[in-house]
Amino acid sequence: MYTYFKDLEALKACCPIENGVWNKDILQGYMIYCCVEGFTQYIDEFMANYQDDESLAELLFDFLLNDDYDGSDCQIGAAIYIAKMDRELLRQKKDLLLQAQKNEVYWKRPFRENGTLDWLQ
Repeated sequence: MYTYFKDLEALKACCPIENGVWNKDILQGYMIYCCVEGFTQYIDEFMANYQDDESLAELLFDFLLNDDYDGSDCQIGAAIYIAKMDRELLRQKKDLLLQAQKNEVYWKRPFRENGTLDWLQ
């Protein structure tokens, strides 16, 4: 179950990293709230510091590709932030990225246009 945030201050008080480890439930809440007006800027700024974090990438791909999260707003957030991840890291996760790109649901694809994946080669 993800963490519910009543306002931006509640979100800021609940960091998704605890003792150097990502808290999956809180991160799921962050992914859900990244689509909510008033939360987006803070989450964008927070996530920008972790664009090359392999553990984060693994969790985001899990949200995106795991049927347990199917239809959840956290999948939208995961796709958004996967697209912002470091390109070198995404090359290492090429199989997961290509699996996500094959999804028939366009918003589950981190990169909406497959032509933008030339850098992946």
